[in-house]
Amino acid sequence: MSPVSQKPATEKLAKLDNMPSKHHQQPASASASSSSSSSSSAGRAVPASSVAAAAAVVDLRGSTALSNTDANLQSSIVNAFTAKTVPYNGRLIRSLPTMILYSARGLEIYDKITYLKEYYLMEAELQILAKRATDLVAKVVRNGSVLVELGCGAMRKTKHILEAIVAQRRTGVTYYAVDLSEASLRESLAPLCDAFPSIKFVGLLGCYEDSVDYITKTVPATTPKTYLWLGSSIGNLDRPAAAAFLREICAKGMQPADTFLCGIDRRNSGKDISLAYNDPSGVTRDFILEGLTHVNQIFGHRVFDRDRFEYLSEYQEHEGRHAAYYRSLQQQTISFREGNGNGGAVELEKGEIINVEYSYKWSAAEVDGLVETARLYNVGKWTDPKDMYDLHLFQKPPFFFPKNAPTPPVPSLAEYEQLWKAWDVITETMIPKSAHLVRPISLRHPYIFYMGHIPAFLDIQLSRATDTPLIHPQNYAEIFERGIDPCIETGVVNPHSAVPDTWPAVADILAYKEKVRAKLRNVLAKLEHGKDVPKRVKRVVWMCYEHEAMHIETLLYMLVQSDTTLPPAGFLEPLQASSTPQPQLPRMVRFSPNAPVPTGLDDPEPLDLDASAPALNVYGWDNEKPARTLPAPAPFEVSSQMVTIAEYAAFLDDGNRWANNPDLIPASWGKLPAENGTSGAPSSSSSSSSSSSSSSAHGVKTAFGIRPLSTFASSPVALSYNQALQYAEVKGMRLPTEAELRCVRQAGRRLERHYGFSSWVPRGAPAADGSSIAVDEGLWEWTSTVFEKHDSYVASDVYPGYSSDFFDTKHNVVLGASWATLPRISERPSFVNWYQRAYPYVFAGFRLARTV
Repeated sequence: MSPVSQKPATEKLAKLDNMPSKHHQQPASASASSSSSSSSSAGRAVPASSVAAAAAVVDLRGSTALSNTDANLQSSIVNAFTAKTVPYNGRLIRSLPTMILYSARGLEIYDKITYLKEYYLMEAELQILAKRATDLVAKVVRNGSVLVELGCGAMRKTKHILEAIVAQRRTGVTYYAVDLSEASLRESLAPLCDAFPSIKFVGLLGCYEDSVDYITKTVPATTPKTYLWLGSSIGNLDRPAAAAFLREICAKGMQPADTFLCGIDRRNSGKDISLAYNDPSGVTRDFILEGLTHVNQIFGHRVFDRDRFEYLSEYQEHEGRHAAYYRSLQQQTISFREGNGNGGAVELEKGEIINVEYSYKWSAAEVDGLVETARLYNVGKWTDPKDMYDLHLFQKPPFFFPKNAPTPPVPSLAEYEQLWKAWDVITETMIPKSAHLVRPISLRHPYIFYMGHIPAFLDIQLSRATDTPLIHPQNYAEIFERGIDPCIETGVVNPHSAVPDTWPAVADILAYKEKVRAKLRNVLAKLEHGKDVPKRVKRVVWMCYEHEAMHIETLLYMLVQSDTTLPPAGFLEPLQASSTPQPQLPRMVRFSPNAPVPTGLDDPEPLDLDASAPALNVYGWDNEKPARTLPAPAPFEVSSQMVTIAEYAAFLDDGNRWANNPDLIPASWGKLPAENGTSGAPSSSSSSSSSSSSSSAHGVKTAFGIRPLSTFASSPVALSYNQALQYAEVKGMRLPTEAELRCVRQAGRRLERHYGFSSWVPRGAPAADGSSIAVDEGLWEWTSTVFEKHDSYVASDVYPGYSSDFFDTKHNVVLGASWATLPRISERPSFVNWYQRAYPYVFAGFRLARTV
């Protein structure tokens, strides 16, 4: 039973509904923050007034270099106003810090804005929280969790989260509210203490940096933390500053698995945004002009006569921001010193404008860029009913692979450390302790082989290149050197390491892995300290990185097939879309290549042994080399995006192929558990029966269990080449050739969120604009081209069987990347992957093509 009785809680919460919000969007630092009171010693508890249920308030002002003081505030105003530094229509203009808007009176006016129908942001966020707060709390709040709201916002929003915490019987939860005004903190928190006695409330008096520093120092690292930044406060910062702020919080104030809830306004229509920031009743105008009155209060004399200014509102569509300006109604002199003393006087021309605030709006691609720069994982978003505003849930991931980052040929120790964190999350948190001998895919060894194969392969290659002994136990090199890859059609198994009667203990393999990693760290340390390392050793360091990266992905192929797989530690399951995606009509895009298609790269391995040869600036696998061209294909058309799960399910529904052609059901799908079942794990699609032969009875296998097909309706379908080919032929189409798909990839827009573990499921393409083609939708892409030796092919000296063992005419080329492909591979256009045409477990889909 909840410690708060229902009737009193309801009465108390009704008061919160009518309570005015006392906070606008607080800027991120002292350079844009308010100065409602002078600074004091950091961390000092501020005595509470005689309120029965009072929250503790901790005074943090002065605890960091960015803390706000009156002197800093005055200096910021003078510096911004006297210098023309803000671009506007090809010239530079003056500005005033946004902080001047945050006086007590200004906040009262802003509260009126939040009730205006034109100001859609508040209503949109309220609607989302009213509907989704329960989901949010279930996902991120645990017993003993800490919530930190950056800016003590409108209680009529916060109360939905607090209600859900109480309803779900979370205990030991602490809610920290950050604000620049002690009065606002106490006024906001007092009714919360009364309404939610099971939650501990603490006010943090200071700027954001002060508060993050305090949380970092006082809250144990093991305590789950969720930051709340609501009201599209992020819009007060330009995009680089917003990303830098989030990155700083991620780096300093969050541990892996901690979360960040961020309200972000979209790039909506200019009309809607203009009305939101310039309402017909003039409330927003009064709010902006009140900032000039606040300046007078800060300086203690009249600096500005607000009657000599008007509010200028602009939505600047190209920049995706609303801009607020003051416009001088006459020529006038502005003095920051009382009595017009020497200095501090500025002459304003009639019509001159002064910037005071920007409110940035965000596209989906810009949010992706924000998350990437901040090094966060985007769990997903909840959207309001009008599709105008989003609450994004971010998480600090246990590992992170930056995209489009400078990549020297040899991976650094930092890159390897991230790779190893990924490997450890997958092998040590997703495989149950009793399941290491499980073989979810009969064509592969059990998990335990791959746990030993990665360090053994690295040890073998390093020992050969450096002429050093193998790590003990040396027989691991014999057990784990090479796995199995039988021909699906004939059952013939390739040459492989002898399978032991008993596999080594997991603990022994993990200890062996750490010793091999230490061996590589020594090599990487020499490289980073500029010591001489043979070129062949450098190649091996690169090769082993990509080898492990590829095995991360293929191990996940196995894990999603198992009914015992655990979710990856430190990653929340992606949110299901809270709004219906815009329907996309099938569209064919025409290509008429008039020149050969470039591919490959130059990386001659023999130069490794030539001390006089210059260092290489790129490495590649043997099938990538050398740089060459493919003949220009004849004019063709391809679909603008990959075939989706919804489209393929409709194909199976047609003619009841579920029952009549069960071999067409993808292995990436399985039966949904019965309604009274307790397991969300996948079951084999090959056992489908007519009693459940429909799309509603099947789901997609993910790292988090099996989920309904409808959840991923617009995502690409993962399947074998043979299944893709049958679909294409029924549609009167075919699959593209390698040359055709390379043309498509050169012209398409990359979906960068769709590889490198930015998501743990294929996301699919967003709504197309009618003129572009999407590539990298979260799955590799099958081609109709057989994987075979090209005329200039030379087998690798270091890894001679890498490609040549698969020139058997049974494998086809796949290009691109999946959600689990690391950027070093997915961002190298020459990279070629391949799989047997009948292999059903690969993270690969397809698009349709036809010759014209």
